[in-house]
Amino acid sequence: MSKGKRFLVLFIVLIPIAFFFFVLKDDGEIKRDNIEIGYKTNDESQRIIDPQNKVDRNKEIIVSTHFKDNSEKEKQNKKFVLKLANIRDKSNVLMEETIPNDEATSGYEFKISPGKLSAGKYQFSLYRDNNLSIRKVFTFK
Repeated sequence: MSKGKRFLVLFIVLIPIAFFFFVLKDDGEIKRDNIEIGYKTNDESQRIIDPQNKVDRNKEIIVSTHFKDNSEKEKQNKKFVLKLANIRDKSNVLMEETIPNDEATSGYEFKISPGKLSAGKYQFSLYRDNNLSIRKVFTFK
């Protein structure tokens, strides 16, 4: 085989390997802010086991937020605010939780007692320094 063909074969083999390694790898880094709701948390990963969009309001519910890391260009966010509102009347905030932020803050978790909310659709909104970061709608049945 000539050097040109060897180089071509090597090039064709290395491109897919590099693509899978650099582009498709899951390094566990959170790419964007997220809100999950469910009944149980994995102690090791601190994530909700089997997150739900529809939950039974008569069971204790865990709400978990995960914050994406700031890049070197972004300034450190001073505070996170999580708001809960009924989807029909978003101006009536039912709960507002201010989450203190420091270098080690990667998420926040709290529980909602059984029967605290009536059945219906609710929206959780997460704000970073008064700017909406993510909004999620959940149904309490």
